[in-house]
Amino acid sequence: MVLAALVLALSAWQAELSRDSSGAHWSVALLIVIGFGAALVLGRGRQSRTTRRWVAQNVHLVRTWRTRPRSAVVSALVWAVLIGGVVAWDLVSFVFQSHDLPTLSYFIGHVTRYAVGRGLLFAAWLGVGAYLVSARRAERPQ
Repeated sequence: MVLAALVLALSAWQAELSRDSSGAHWSVALLIVIGFGAALVLGRGRQSRTTRRWVAQNVHLVRTWRTRPRSAVVSALVWAVLIGGVVAWDLVSFVFQSHDLPTLSYFIGHVTRYAVGRGLLFAAWLGVGAYLVSARRAERPQ
């Protein structure tokens, strides 16, 4: 509960800062450093497999994709197409520099123009970052 209140307060404070202020830049940099530190602390001693074993298992999963449930294969393909499409869209819009095909930063700029949009986007960024840093790391491997 306290953590949620802190996130909301930090997001509201961040929303009131201008996008180009040094306070906004330093707070994001500090949060990134805290995120890396938290990942190191939460992940220490919790890796159940060596890197070589992890890579071998992923290679095996790719080789045997036909034996996986159809829903898992479809979801992986959908995510691959979505990520590839977003990267291709941004790449094409940067290469051709056309106003007919705006970049993603153009759309994000419209959202972050307003304090509410900056606060909500910042809170979403914190949420995604917290999930990526701590996901499944709080549990000890079996």
